[in-house]
Amino acid sequence: MYSKLSIIKINVIVSFILLFSLKLLAQSYNFTNYSLKDGLPQSQVMVIYQAKDNTLWLWYFWWSPVIFDGRQFTSYSKADGLGSNSVNCIAQDNQNHMLFGTETGISILKRGKISTLFSGKGVSHLLKDRRGTIWGLSDGKLFKIEKGKVVFYTIGNKSIQTLNRDSSGNLYVIVSGTGIYQLKNNNWLIYQELPPAINILAIRKILFDRFIKDKIYLLTAHTGIYELDKGKVKLFFRKKSIDTYFSVAQDHHGNMWVGSEKGAYLINKRNSILNFNAENGLSDNQINEIFSDAENNIWISSFSDGIYKYEGDAFIRYNRFKGKNLAYPISGIAADKHDHLWFGTFNKGVFKYDGTNVENVDVPAFKDKKIYFVYADKARNIWFSTYGKGVWKYDGQKFSQVLKPEKFDNSSIAEDEKGGIWINGLLSSTYLKDGKMEKISGFDGYLSCIYPLGKDSVFIGTSNGITLLKNKKIDRTFHIKALSGVYLLSIIKHGDNLIFATLGDGIITWNVKTKSTNRYVIANGLNSNDIYSLATDRENNVWAGTGRGINKLTFNKQQQNYEVFRDQPLIVECNQNAIINYKNSILVGTINGLIQCKTNLLTESKKKPFIHIQQVSVFHKNDRAKDFSIDVNGKGDQFYKLNYSQNHISISFKGVYLTNPENVLYRYKLVGIDNDFSKPIPNTEIEYSAIRPGSYTFQVYTIANGQQSEIEQFSFTIVPPYYDTVIFKIVAFLVLIFLIWLIFYLIFKTRERKKYQLEKLKLKEQEKIRKQTAEDFHDDIGNKLTRINVLSEILDKKVPETSKEQKELISLIRENAGLLYTGTKDILWALDPHSDNLFEILLHIKNFGIDLFQNTGITFKMEGVLSKYQKLHLSMEFNRNFTLIFKEMLNNVLKHAEATQVLIMVIETEHDTINILTTDDGKGFDIETVQRGRGLSNIQMRCKRIKSTFQISSIKGKGTTTTISTRIPVTK
Repeated sequence: MYSKLSIIKINVIVSFILLFSLKLLAQSYNFTNYSLKDGLPQSQVMVIYQAKDNTLWLWYFWWSPVIFDGRQFTSYSKADGLGSNSVNCIAQDNQNHMLFGTETGISILKRGKISTLFSGKGVSHLLKDRRGTIWGLSDGKLFKIEKGKVVFYTIGNKSIQTLNRDSSGNLYVIVSGTGIYQLKNNNWLIYQELPPAINILAIRKILFDRFIKDKIYLLTAHTGIYELDKGKVKLFFRKKSIDTYFSVAQDHHGNMWVGSEKGAYLINKRNSILNFNAENGLSDNQINEIFSDAENNIWISSFSDGIYKYEGDAFIRYNRFKGKNLAYPISGIAADKHDHLWFGTFNKGVFKYDGTNVENVDVPAFKDKKIYFVYADKARNIWFSTYGKGVWKYDGQKFSQVLKPEKFDNSSIAEDEKGGIWINGLLSSTYLKDGKMEKISGFDGYLSCIYPLGKDSVFIGTSNGITLLKNKKIDRTFHIKALSGVYLLSIIKHGDNLIFATLGDGIITWNVKTKSTNRYVIANGLNSNDIYSLATDRENNVWAGTGRGINKLTFNKQQQNYEVFRDQPLIVECNQNAIINYKNSILVGTINGLIQCKTNLLTESKKKPFIHIQQVSVFHKNDRAKDFSIDVNGKGDQFYKLNYSQNHISISFKGVYLTNPENVLYRYKLVGIDNDFSKPIPNTEIEYSAIRPGSYTFQVYTIANGQQSEIEQFSFTIVPPYYDTVIFKIVAFLVLIFLIWLIFYLIFKTRERKKYQLEKLKLKEQEKIRKQTAEDFHDDIGNKLTRINVLSEILDKKVPETSKEQKELISLIRENAGLLYTGTKDILWALDPHSDNLFEILLHIKNFGIDLFQNTGITFKMEGVLSKYQKLHLSMEFNRNFTLIFKEMLNNVLKHAEATQVLIMVIETEHDTINILTTDDGKGFDIETVQRGRGLSNIQMRCKRIKSTFQISSIKGKGTTTTISTRIPVTK
């Protein structure tokens, strides 16, 4: 937890002089002081340096460096590895390493560890040039750091007094007895010679003007500050009472600041000089360093009072006058017809300021009483509500009691357009007009504020929202949803908007025309969500007194919303309705006196807060020993890979806003999990557990005073386990598909195998049947045919030769029996299972041809019948059609071709087919004109059945060639 900073309250001398103004005899400026009780290790701050992350690095007299982020001080010491606790200068290189110039050399801070970079004599200056090179001074000698080593340079063998850079990053040094040298292209060249009177002086610092080119300031130890403008040197600042000058700085307005042994001096652009000391808010002690930070704050180190942050004079406190304490809680402020101011307090009655004196109003009803409100009506009469004494009125001449005291005191008052006065008690509201009094009650909640709107409408703010009175009656139908259950403290009208101050809910606006509402809270720049008072100035700005200071709001017409300004972090608690627009100033009553807000000051552009991710802690799911941390250190753009077991991370970050560190809040989201940024929170560490594998980007930014920092991010991916990767899932899916396919395949194959085995059994059974049939057929029909043939021969011998008719019949019987026997042999061959291969078929065709053409004078040959064809088993259907095709062709050749030679060739092709060519040297015929017979048609039909092609070519007088091309349907 960060320690809560305590802010030193500055006593202020206030004197109201001149009749119509608030002009001070002595006026106090606002400084925030950080001392030992706020965490400083020592009160003597000697060096102030700002790092890239906007944190301040401080070195104390005989103490180690300290980091200050606006809330907490963190120190390093010799025990951490520092070469010496006496640090003279600090710098930061391009790798974000911090370098400390000490009395013994240079120490460097890398990743939380300090080591020695250079050991030798003391180092008085360290500075980075525009290229990022670190330069420094040691014992009057110039050096730079190259590749981690110190390299010394000489300029005319003379001593170097100091070095600095201009706004462009160009580096300059003061050479004793010569002048100013500039670094150009890695060479030191004379930039400006100095007069002898200046050269002999001890020049502590050289400073370049932010706004005027070539204008330089030279700080000497004892003779003041000199100005070098266009080659001419003149004295800029010197005081006879000052013996030693320690520092010089320029703020963002162009004003010059000087630190001396007798406080600080501010020299503005009109050359008017203001001395800051104990009388007006600072310290009488020695001012060692004055520093202007990136947010345009001025930091002043006092030798024994720690450091001060200058808040400017936009807000001025008044709580003392001529030694008299006026630091009372101011409960109400009003100006009468003479512009005299009347102040009500919570414990000391009423005070009046007449332009010269402040006096306690000597009225018994007010003496040491609590005053609940002080109000001026349109006639500038002053109204007072007093604890236990009712309501009083001052008409410029006398005080008179208007309302007698009741059980509950009256807390708020307002005048309507008709001149009627509305006064709120705790539970009821009283209306006064023309000497008559009317009381309205029945409200939901305690009455807290009132605002008449129009001739017949009055808004009553309560502890439970808003109530509308119309013609002095409560309108139960009216409500504003955004105000339901909200505790209202003040109401004003600004343009078309009614502005409501609330307790805990910030500022809520309601447009009377569009009925739209808006809400403004700390995240929008308010100092607090407790708003006690509201007022408008002459420039139509809205001022809000809150529980932690004063805010100014301006209306943006283009965006139709309010912009909240918080240029000065003055921490003060304001009181309800204690606010007034008076003489170009807003006066606000607080718990410790009066605050004047200067409304005519130009609104400055607000600087953004800074945010950076400090560390990412990664926790292992199962093994605590594998936990580790990632030092982001400006490497938020890198992408980190984490194991799926490292899915628990903690991210710490820090926002720096030195202007108002108490107002820093954070919004974050983890892209990949969160849809939007979180609500503003003060936490600086976020933890995510059980993050699923994937790619993520953590984004965070800080908001303060309505300003938003840049978004800082850290990207990482959690690598999934192998079983959760896309490739694994694809492979697993494919394996699953393969297994399913394999199961179905095996089932199918099993069924096919069973089917095949069944068919095989059937085939074997068929083979047995065929074989048995062939045997039976041969034994039965063959024997009977043989017997018929034998009996016919016997009969033929018994019939006389003279019986020619009987002889012819017997011959026909014998011939048909022979043909039947021949046909029977074909049937028996077909039935025999041993014939179901290509070799047997071709051999059968060959034997058929030999038998057919025997004793016919025709030579028959068949070539290409190979024994390997025995392995090509064919179906019975194929066998039958194949043999019948060739029988038909050979019979046609015998009957019609008149050939002398017939040749059948079996030829294998490259496409697993067999071509069988049948060639004869017969008379041939004309294919186009020949009349196709039934035999040729049968051949073509049978070829189609066995999925073969049939081609025929013939030339008259040269014979005929037929080609049957078939892919053998092999069976097992």
